Amino acid sequence: MKSSYSISPSRLTLYATLALAAAVATGVTFAAWFNHGDTIFLSLIQAGLSWCM
Repeated sequence: MKSSYSISPSRLTLYATLALAAAVATGVTFAAWFNHGDTIFLSLIQAGLSWCM
């Protein structure tokens, strides 16, 4: 069965904006983890939570 499904330009813009926001949030989170990862891990070791990672 062939279906023609097209997304309206306003929906496409919304989806693109949401995807960009998710990519930016992921990038910022990774950058913060990259800069402070050792400190985060050492604090988890001190709290005894490092085995949960």
